[in-house]
Amino acid sequence: MPNFDGEYPHKIDSKGRLFVPSRILEEILEPADQGHFRVMVNKAEGCLDLHTESGYEAFRKSALSKERTARGARLLRRYLGANTRKIKIDAQNRILLPEDLRARICLGKEAILVGCGSYIEIWDAKIYQETAFPDADTYYGAEAAELRNPDYVPEEGEL
Repeated sequence: MPNFDGEYPHKIDSKGRLFVPSRILEEILEPADQGHFRVMVNKAEGCLDLHTESGYEAFRKSALSKERTARGARLLRRYLGANTRKIKIDAQNRILLPEDLRARICLGKEAILVGCGSYIEIWDAKIYQETAFPDADTYYGAEAAELRNPDYVPEEGEL
């Protein structure tokens, strides 16, 4: 499983292509995960999530396993189907972000890729700098003592 980290500001070109840094691509070791990503609208956060194929399947299975009703599972499948695309990485390490997905989160021409462990978030640069990063920074500042406590053990499913 890759361990994506770091922040990478990049421009989105007029065709909707975004450069993926080599440092990110070097984390993808499984041959079945190389050459493409699954990009998904993360409506709750207001960004796009970029998953490897195996990472997306693990996410999808985990999310569906938490659904308690057939209707909930159906709605989740519908949401994921409508808001997820398989996208190729071209020879210049760029991905083409579908226009409809970019519009759903108001992604402009300036983006920031953020490594989040098993996946990557793609943010509009202004939204990330004004709200998303400050929110994460404030949370970490308030919780840092507990998170760094050697006696702290997360509950199952917490991470």
